[in-house]
Amino acid sequence: MSSNDKNQHFEWDSAGKATFDGHDLAELSDTHPTPFYLVSVGQLVDNYRRFREAFSMVEGLKCYYSVKSNFESVVISTMRKEGCGAEVSGALDLELARRAGMKPENIVFDGPRKTEAEIEEALTMGIHMIDIESMTEARMINEIAGRLGKKVNVGMRIDPSLAKPYYDKVISTYKKKFGYPIDQALTMGVAINGLPNLTLTCIMTHIGSQVFTPSRYLTTLDRIFELIADFKKHNVEIAEINLGGGYPAQSMRNMRLSRRIRLAKILERFGRLEADVKSIDEFGQAIGNHFNQLCRTTGLKPQLSLEPGRCIVSSATLIVGRIEILKNNWLFTDISINDIPENLFFSEWRLVVPGTRPDATVTEYNIAGPTLATQDVLYFEKEVPEPKEGSPFVIMDIGAYSIARSNQFTRPRSAVYAIDQEGTLKLVRRAETVDDVLRTQIWDDVVESDESASERKTG
Repeated sequence: MSSNDKNQHFEWDSAGKATFDGHDLAELSDTHPTPFYLVSVGQLVDNYRRFREAFSMVEGLKCYYSVKSNFESVVISTMRKEGCGAEVSGALDLELARRAGMKPENIVFDGPRKTEAEIEEALTMGIHMIDIESMTEARMINEIAGRLGKKVNVGMRIDPSLAKPYYDKVISTYKKKFGYPIDQALTMGVAINGLPNLTLTCIMTHIGSQVFTPSRYLTTLDRIFELIADFKKHNVEIAEINLGGGYPAQSMRNMRLSRRIRLAKILERFGRLEADVKSIDEFGQAIGNHFNQLCRTTGLKPQLSLEPGRCIVSSATLIVGRIEILKNNWLFTDISINDIPENLFFSEWRLVVPGTRPDATVTEYNIAGPTLATQDVLYFEKEVPEPKEGSPFVIMDIGAYSIARSNQFTRPRSAVYAIDQEGTLKLVRRAETVDDVLRTQIWDDVVESDESASERKTG
């Protein structure tokens, strides 16, 4: 699994040694309780810099890191140091951005239902933009802005009504939930701009996640430029286009959902389980050049902003666990869907067995986590090189929507470590304890057994 990419920070050499920024993962599994997450700050920085470079032809480009994708302190702080802003979606994200030192003018607030308290905090902070998704929300922001004595710039999220994405049959409501259909956007935008304390200055959209090719973004830009030309006729000046996120993680190509259906073997034989994911360089070139061309041909000069998440953090984090039980065609590990609860339809993570040669003889297993949950199955019919009980076990590319979505079903959550750019390993989130999980519970009339009470008193 060595990579020709000079910016690849993970190595699994022919002798079986697996390292992340030079740290031997087998050794770490012996010295640190598993499972644990491991973040490479160097990989994170390289991913972001490559993303910026891909769009370098766009003058004045603004990037807002999607905090919800991975909100570890080291991740957000690194993004801030790299000059990236933050896209937040609630009070938690907003506080995380503040703690990371993000300047208010480098924060945008998205989401279909924001509370009054969240809006008031955002307006008081003076963040760059709140993207509106309904007239109810617009009126709420207008009222709060008036109460604070502010006239604020706002954005409006639209649905560009593209052809159905590849996962539409899996989640048919994905696009319909968010924003205004583009054929309603002019009417709604003019109404928003007409509220006394609001000025509509941005059109925002988000067309999906793990989008494989840039063509959908190009069509979206065409439709947004037509829309802002129509706004101009109504004396509404749109100064910014926010294309949101969805740019793909390069290592996520195998479609996990397909492997779980009866025809998976046939699809795999014909190469239908692996998607053709264009590089981030191709995305940047296509989107950036098309944006510049539209500016030239229309005479419009909006600023372009983006909200990358998955493509920045996915390969920057892995999880280290251990093979615990081999039973028939089942392999049980201490890594569970608690730790990596990502949706099934995106992709299948790369799997590594440190200490085993990558080209070793493989055996096919269903790989399950330790929880008493039927759905706690990480892989179906996955080839594993020379698995042995007690061996370390690593799952790659889990930096996005894993730690942030991790849960506590029957077990406390795992620790997070990071390797800084000097190669130093440090703890950035300690493992939860049972007491941590139970701290917010309120117990009334608990009858303690005589035996337990006696042990507590003598202890």
